Amino acid sequence: MKKSVIWSIIIAVIVIAGGGFVFYNHESSNHTNVSTSAYATQMSQGKDAAKEEKYDDAADHFNHAYELKATSEAKTYAKQAENMSDAITYAKRAHYTTALTSVQKVIDAKAGYQVLTTKGKELKTTLTKVEENYENEIQPLQDAAQKAEANKDWQKAINNYEEILELSYINGKYYQAIKKDAEASIKADKKKLKEAKENKASAKSSTSSNAASSSSDSRYSENDHTVNGSNVSLSTQDQIRNRLKALGISPNPWSPQDLINLYRYATTQGHKTPNDITKSDVENYLKP
Repeated sequence: MKKSVIWSIIIAVIVIAGGGFVFYNHESSNHTNVSTSAYATQMSQGKDAAKEEKYDDAADHFNHAYELKATSEAKTYAKQAENMSDAITYAKRAHYTTALTSVQKVIDAKAGYQVLTTKGKELKTTLTKVEENYENEIQPLQDAAQKAEANKDWQKAINNYEEILELSYINGKYYQAIKKDAEASIKADKKKLKEAKENKASAKSSTSSNAASSSSDSRYSENDHTVNGSNVSLSTQDQIRNRLKALGISPNPWSPQDLINLYRYATTQGHKTPNDITKSDVENYLKP
């Protein structure tokens, strides 16, 4: 083969290889540009959702952005939005201490999204006031009502719950769980009061009186009061309440069924007694 032919082949191979390299670089650059554009779009949509206080949507957009481009910015913003959503959910359930813990994480986030940081501070101010109202006004009335119920003084308990419903701020969104519980308690206690009056008027036997007394927790009779096949006693419920107090969590918003459900969850985590319940158990049980 002539040298001129050989050199022609070599030159052709070089040209083809060079063209392929240029094509690869062009396609790679296009893919990078598309990913960057999609990332920017998701980040922008997440910021817009955060401004509108749609925190679940914001978290979804920031997480999608992170999947496209794993930046610390997207990860931090997503976590902030998730914590804002959790804080609001906890607050609506009247678990104010846990809500404040979540919102503090939003505020403390390093290099966080300023809009979320600002909204976190605003929410903290609101929830701090809500918690103060709860501790100073609502909780004393709840304690008095529960003490009256323990003494079967149904009318006094009703009066205390009605005082809660008369509070000027009780229709606020972060008091709805408390309002609902007070309304349910009034309904249940009125039924017990009526039964007590009927029993007294008809001079029923002690057996029927005991039967009426045993229905003192009737509003929860349709729910599951068992853990691992055994009924959870009132004594055990008291231990769970005390454990919540020890963990720095007020047990007052917790109904008996809530306590039993928490205990059931804790046992699935290997925590077999009320004193074994951890703060993580509580947070994970409450988590939306």
